Amino acid sequence: MFRFAFALCLLATPLHANGYAVGDTFEDPMVLATEVFEGFLSEEEGNPGIEVNVSVDFFGNMTILVAETGFADDSVRGVRNQYVLEPGEDGVWTLIYTHQQQLCYRGANTVTWQDGLCV
Repeated sequence: MFRFAFALCLLATPLHANGYAVGDTFEDPMVLATEVFEGFLSEEEGNPGIEVNVSVDFFGNMTILVAETGFADDSVRGVRNQYVLEPGEDGVWTLIYTHQQQLCYRGANTVTWQDGLCV
């Protein structure tokens, strides 16, 4: 239930997903992914899982997708955060976009990630 309430708080502030805001800079962009693993509670109730995907596009921007699933909640199955970082000339990466989606246990869409709240 804590994760569900936390996810709702994050939805209320779309520019601050997991404490990161558009405009934040990073010497090492992988800090976004590694901090998620440090805070992951594998012994939590339910069947928790985590998946991190990193890709770089044609323009050199890095996209990091972090999906946490298996929540012990009756409506939210998981939360996925997307971070897009742009490389700077000085070797520093700037967060230029964040987005959060939910995966629902019930409702009209229980198969794909969605922007709306799970009901």
